[in-house]
Amino acid sequence: MGFSRWHELEFRHLEYAITLKQHQGFVQAAIALGLDQGYLSKQIQRLEKKLGFTLFDRTTRPLGLTHEGQVFLKRAERIIEQTRKAVELAQETQAGKRGHLDIGINTSIANSNLPNIIQAFRQQFPMVNLVLHELASYDQIEQLRNHQIDVGFFHKHNLQSLSKEDSEIFSNTLVLRESLVLVLPEKHPLAKKMCVSLTDLNDNDFVLPPHSLLNGLRDQIDQLCFRANCKPVVVQEAGWITTVLSLVAGGMGVSLLPANVRHLQRTGVVYRNLVEASPVLEIIAVKHQNNESTILGNFLDIVKALSENGQIA
Repeated sequence: MGFSRWHELEFRHLEYAITLKQHQGFVQAAIALGLDQGYLSKQIQRLEKKLGFTLFDRTTRPLGLTHEGQVFLKRAERIIEQTRKAVELAQETQAGKRGHLDIGINTSIANSNLPNIIQAFRQQFPMVNLVLHELASYDQIEQLRNHQIDVGFFHKHNLQSLSKEDSEIFSNTLVLRESLVLVLPEKHPLAKKMCVSLTDLNDNDFVLPPHSLLNGLRDQIDQLCFRANCKPVVVQEAGWITTVLSLVAGGMGVSLLPANVRHLQRTGVVYRNLVEASPVLEIIAVKHQNNESTILGNFLDIVKALSENGQIA
């Protein structure tokens, strides 16, 4: 059978033949297909003519298959099933139910509500593969700009150092709001208090994040200390929270860090609330404006719903 003949085959004719095989009779098959019996018979004859061989042995009751029919319909059933699965896969992909999402994370989101977000998303979209990339905020911004990741999680103040042109290429969704907390060595004289004023820490040694990496956060810490008449003596700068905690535990100084740090049970340090009103820090989910991925849209919808419902705090 040359191409000029078999390329004219239609899936409906294959479905007719497969249904006829299953029901072993034209009457039952026509009922199952919702077709007129005579019409079904003519369509099967037309299919057999195109194929160049007979599919059904019409001399037997119930209706049987010829040897050629057995070989052909066995493969035809596979084609129909594979086509059905291909259509389902494409529809699920279009709906954002299949695929993968590249997510940038840092310590702040990992310490707070990343587990809630992942759990909620996987419950609704179990076939989407979430690929997590541990990256500093500035690396996430660069990879978002270059479309290497789909979404990044970091504090909003990290966008403040960007030019207006750069900042406009991103959009963000609020994840949570948090305050700053004081981190003290466990043997510090003020560690016995549950709430500490920065005024009492004037001229104390501090370990703080550097201006170069976390400009927005450091600015807010500096302003908070200034308003509280506290002049910190910065003896060491460190960009990673775990490093800051280690230095505080070693007695090098005290620190101010985002409240999510409370989830890190580091031996040798204690966390205390401030008497002064802390600035509010916002953790956001950031995407490139041009990323119209349905999967990403579904993901951000869940992030937004959790935030609005108070499940993220």
